[in-house]
Amino acid sequence: MARESNASAFPTAASIARKVRAGRVSAVKVVEDCLDRIQRLQPKLNAFVTVCADEARAQAAEIDRARAAGEKLGPLAGVPVSVKDILNTKGVRTAWGSRLMESNVPAEDAVAVKRLKVAGAVIIGKTSTPEFAYKLLTDSPLSGVTRNPWNAGLTPGGSSGGSAAAVAAGMGPLSLATDAGASTRLPAACCGILGLKPTLGRVPHNQVPDGFNNFIHLGLMARTVEDCKLMLEAIAGPHPSDPFSLVKAEEKFSSGKKRTMKIEWRALLGNTLLDDEVREQCEAALAAMDCEVKTIDEPFENAEAPWRVLQQSNWAARYFARLAEVESKIEPGFAEGIRAGGAYTGQQLLAATVKRTELFRKVQAWFERCDLVATPTLSRPALSAAHRVDEPITVNGQPAGDMRVAWAPYLNVFNLTGHPALSVPAGFTREGLPVGLQLVARWHAEADLFAVAGILEKARPWATRVPKEAA
Repeated sequence: MARESNASAFPTAASIARKVRAGRVSAVKVVEDCLDRIQRLQPKLNAFVTVCADEARAQAAEIDRARAAGEKLGPLAGVPVSVKDILNTKGVRTAWGSRLMESNVPAEDAVAVKRLKVAGAVIIGKTSTPEFAYKLLTDSPLSGVTRNPWNAGLTPGGSSGGSAAAVAAGMGPLSLATDAGASTRLPAACCGILGLKPTLGRVPHNQVPDGFNNFIHLGLMARTVEDCKLMLEAIAGPHPSDPFSLVKAEEKFSSGKKRTMKIEWRALLGNTLLDDEVREQCEAALAAMDCEVKTIDEPFENAEAPWRVLQQSNWAARYFARLAEVESKIEPGFAEGIRAGGAYTGQQLLAATVKRTELFRKVQAWFERCDLVATPTLSRPALSAAHRVDEPITVNGQPAGDMRVAWAPYLNVFNLTGHPALSVPAGFTREGLPVGLQLVARWHAEADLFAVAGILEKARPWATRVPKEAA
């Protein structure tokens, strides 16, 4: 079981930055403590692909020099931050979990990584991901199997499993991830932390080849609401590389609204099975929120079919023409997805984009009646670390079928619609496994997500708990 205390189990980003700015702790000391913890837990959890020890020490030393010289430090001064290993980091290998990219060393940082550095964050390392982030588990030909800090026999989820495991286990308070259909919120739920998929374009993504039909979001992982908000404020805002970012929107995320929030609770969203303990914990969390909650029980079309066409078409655009050349070097499941993407017709691709618009309009209409929509993040707790990508899952002991369709039906629909969605810890099962509750808001209403998550954080604290594999 997890050990509890009266305060956050690990140093928060907010507290680290305050102490570094005030000179009460050196950035170098913060980094050394973080590196020591990574060294101790990495053999057990395998959350990192690359640890940037020398680079992190150099960044920390520069922060300490700047403070000593009286220079103004940023809002994330001295905070160790990890980055998923598909996001570009200048001079640090970004391998995408694949032998095809194992020698790739970017010449420039991704926009969000650059903004983290400007804010004073220290990049501590690159976190593990499945090959090209293609599945909901985290293992790859390069890094092997990543494990869940609450139970090493279980997966942390994917595809940002390394990021979630690192934050949950105290190997740095923040991680920058991605979310194309589940990849931030799913592992956050499996690991008992916050996972935010902001509004499409809120955090610019300059690595996607198609900026106009994009549904791939950057994701934020943190243990506390304050930390998540601090990170978003550091990296949000327009950038010329991302057309969805070029909108005038508030970039401070504290809600001044004191009204009672109206929440619609949707226990099912295109699925038929939901784990009893997941439902119990989610509904208990909703009851603790001091909000007006209405249960909605109506049919909803699972978004997997159009999402799959769009995602597999993305993979095919990258590798279908070279599949004969690269297939022997990539996982069979990824190759199968590339092959499927290459077989879609133009009409099938257009039909998927039309369905995306239909889904957006349907979800958008929900917010004419409510402030937030709530769903489980997942239909059941974490799967085995040995679960195969093509292996059906069970829910409540009953066969439930395809992993994406049955385990994470609540997630990819909001990638397609672009609405901001936050997985927040709702509670724990009787076996001590985390349960996630997903909150979804209007476009650019992240402040509402933080306001309600903050209420839950006070009512049912989670950051006080230390995962048993990280004690």
